[in-house]
Amino acid sequence: MIRFSTLVSGYTWRQNGSRPNLKNSHILHFNASELWHASILQRLKGPKPIQQVHAQIVISGLSQNTRLCNRLMNSYASSRLIEQTHKIFSLIEQKNLFSWTILINGFTKNGLFLEAVEAFGQMVNCGLMPNAITTSSILPAIGKLRLTLIGKSLHCYWVKQAYRCNVFVQSALVHMYSKFGCPIAARYVFDSMSVRNVVSWNAIIFAYSNNGLVEEAIRLFNVMRRSLSMDTFTIMSLVSAAFGIGDLQIVTQIHGLVVRSGHDNSQPVETGLIEMYVGVNCVDDAYCIFCEMPVKDVVAWTLMLTGFVKSRNWSMAVEHFNQMIATEEVELDSVALIGILSGCSSLGALQQGRRVHALVIKMGFEVDTFLGSSIIDMYANCAKLDDARIFFEGMADKDAACWNALIAGNGMHGNGNEAIDLFLKMKELGIDANESTLVSVLSACAHAGLVDQGLYIFDNMVARWNLFPNQKHYACVVDLLGRAGRLNDAYSVIRNMHLQPGLDVYGALLGACKAHGNMELGVEVSQRLFELKPHDAGYYILLSNIYALSGNLEGVKSTRLLLRSKTLMKDPGLSSIEINGAVYTFMASEKDHPLYPEISRFLKDLIFRIQEEGYVPDSKSVYQDVSEDLKKDILYHHSEKLAIAFGLMRTKPGKIIRVTKNLRTCNDCHSSCKYISKVFGRTLVIKDKNRFHVFHGGNCSCGDYCINLLSNDSDQINEGRVPKDHIALWMLAEEMTSWPNLEIQIEAEEKQT
Repeated sequence: MIRFSTLVSGYTWRQNGSRPNLKNSHILHFNASELWHASILQRLKGPKPIQQVHAQIVISGLSQNTRLCNRLMNSYASSRLIEQTHKIFSLIEQKNLFSWTILINGFTKNGLFLEAVEAFGQMVNCGLMPNAITTSSILPAIGKLRLTLIGKSLHCYWVKQAYRCNVFVQSALVHMYSKFGCPIAARYVFDSMSVRNVVSWNAIIFAYSNNGLVEEAIRLFNVMRRSLSMDTFTIMSLVSAAFGIGDLQIVTQIHGLVVRSGHDNSQPVETGLIEMYVGVNCVDDAYCIFCEMPVKDVVAWTLMLTGFVKSRNWSMAVEHFNQMIATEEVELDSVALIGILSGCSSLGALQQGRRVHALVIKMGFEVDTFLGSSIIDMYANCAKLDDARIFFEGMADKDAACWNALIAGNGMHGNGNEAIDLFLKMKELGIDANESTLVSVLSACAHAGLVDQGLYIFDNMVARWNLFPNQKHYACVVDLLGRAGRLNDAYSVIRNMHLQPGLDVYGALLGACKAHGNMELGVEVSQRLFELKPHDAGYYILLSNIYALSGNLEGVKSTRLLLRSKTLMKDPGLSSIEINGAVYTFMASEKDHPLYPEISRFLKDLIFRIQEEGYVPDSKSVYQDVSEDLKKDILYHHSEKLAIAFGLMRTKPGKIIRVTKNLRTCNDCHSSCKYISKVFGRTLVIKDKNRFHVFHGGNCSCGDYCINLLSNDSDQINEGRVPKDHIALWMLAEEMTSWPNLEIQIEAEEKQT
C-alpha cells in the first residue's frame, strides 16, 4: 500500500496534476480515490487548492473517511484555517487519536491555547490516552497558560510509559517548565535526555535566559556550540538573555556572533537586535540596524518608537511615528499606539496625546481596554485628571488595568481618598484587584499621608484580596512609613519580610533617611544597596547628601571619591515643556542650550521679581562644597526653572505652564514655583518623579506635605491602625489640604485664554 501510494503520488505530479485512470482493477478501485486525495493534500498550500480538493472529497462520497478527514484537517491547520479544521473534526463520526492530535496541534500552533487544553480534556474523557505527538502538541499550550498542576500530571503520566525517552516530548517538557518559571525542573528533564537535538538546547537556553539566569544561559550556549550548529531560535534565546542582563559588552559580542554566523539577514533576529540595543539605551545603534532592514514590520517600527521615547528624544519619536503612519506596508496596531501614548505620558505632551487619542477613535480602537488604560494614564500624567475620569466613565468595558490607571492618576495628584474610593468600588462591582492595583492604592496613600489606611490595606492583602505582597508592595509601605517619619517601623517591616528585600525596598528607606536626616540608618541601608547594585550612581549621591545634611564633610568627600573611582555618572536633571505641539527639554545648568541667551535675560528678571516678593534661595538644597554665590547660580539654573522661564516667554498671559521632570522637585524649586505662580499670575503644573504639584496664587496642591519634614510629635503622626470592622470610617480620616475646585478653575482659565 505504501509503495502504491508513492507510485500514485509520483504519477499524479508527473502528469501535471491530472488524475490517473485506475478504475480497471477492482482492487485498485477500492483504495485509489482515497490514496489519490491523500497524496494531493500532502503537497497543497493555501486555502483555495485545499478547498477544491475538499469539494472533490465530498463529491466522491469520502467525507466520512476518517483517515482522509485527518489529512484534510492537517492541511487546513497548516494553512492557519483553524475554523475549517474544527468544522471537519466535528463532522467526523469515528474520531481516532490522530483526529484529536491534529486538532490540538492546530489550536496550539494558532495561539488558541485554552481551546487546545479543552480539546485535550475532552479527548481523555473519551477514553483516548495521548501518544508522543499528542503530548508534545499540548505541552506548549499548558506552559503558555501556566497550568502547573496539569503540566506536572502529564509529565508523571509520560514518565510511567515505556516509551518515555522521546526527544520531542522531553524538549517540550523543558520548554513548559521554563514557562512555569522552574529552570531547575527544566534542567532535570534536560539532563535526563539520552538524545538531544538543537531544539532541546534551545529550550534549556531559553529556560535560563527567560528566568534571569543569563550567565548559565550563555555558558550552555558555549557548550552547545561544540557539537551542534545554532539556528535562528538559538540566536533569539541569546538575544533574550542579553536583554535581561543589560550589559553593553555582552550585547555587542552577541551582535558580532550573529554577523559571523550569517543570521544577520533574518528579520526576527534583526528585530531582536533592535530590542537588545534599545534595552541597553543604545538607541543610535538600534536605529542603524533598523535603517538597514530591507523589510520592516510593525514590531520593528514599534520597538524603535519605544527606544526614542525611552531616550526622551521626542522630536525623533514624533517624526518616526509620522513616518510609520505614512508607510502603507505597516498597519498600526494597538501596541504601537500604546508606545506613542506612553511617550506623551512620560513627557507631559498633552497636545500630541490628544492627537493620538483622535487617531485611536478614527481607527476604531476605542473599545480596546489596553489602549483605554493608556489613554487614561496619558491624561492623568498630563494633569488632565478630569479628562481621564470622563474617558474612564465613557468606556463600555473596563478591566483592572483601566481602574489601576485612574487610581494611580489620583495618587499622583495627591487625591488619596479618591484613590481608595475607586479601589473599594472595584470590589463592589466584582472586579478583582491585582498586584498592580494594590501598588497603585498603596502609593496613593503614601503621597497623601494616609498612613493608617495604607497599613490597613497592606495588612489585609491576603485575607481580603487573596494577594501576597511582593517587592513593590513592601516598597510602598516602607515609603508610606518613611514619609511619616516612622523610620524604625519602616525598617521593622523590612526585617520581617518573607522575601529578600530588593532595590525598591531599600531605596525607599534610604530616601526617607535623607528626608529625615537619619545618617546612621542611611549608611547601613546604603551598604545593602551598594551590594545589590554597585553601579547605580543615584545611591552614592543620596548617601553623600545624607552626610552633607548632617554636616559630615569627610563622609561627603569619601562617597564622592568612591563615585569617581567607579566612573559612575548621576542622571542629570531634565525638564520638558510642550508649546504648540513641540516638546522642549532642558538640562540643569545647560548654558550651552541654543535658547539659553534668550532664557537667561528673562530668568534674571524672574529671579529679581520673586525675590522682591520674598523668595530666598535655599542654599541647603545644594550639597556641593562651593561658595554661596555659586550655590545660588546652581539653584537658578535648575532644569524646571529654565523650562518655566521658557514657558512664560513663549505663551500668552494666563496660560497654564505644564512641566514634566525626571527627578524629584527640590525644596528651592518648590518654594520658587509658589512665588512665580503668585507674581506672574500663572498656574504651574509640575510633574516630578513621584507626583504632581499644582502651584496657584502662591500655594501648592500638596500643601507642602512632600517638602516639609513631619515632626516627631505624636499629634502629627497617627500611630494607631484602623480597626478591621471600621473600613467605612476611612472617609472620616484626617484629610490633607485639598483644592476641590482647582481643576474647574484650571479649565475655566484655559477656556478664557
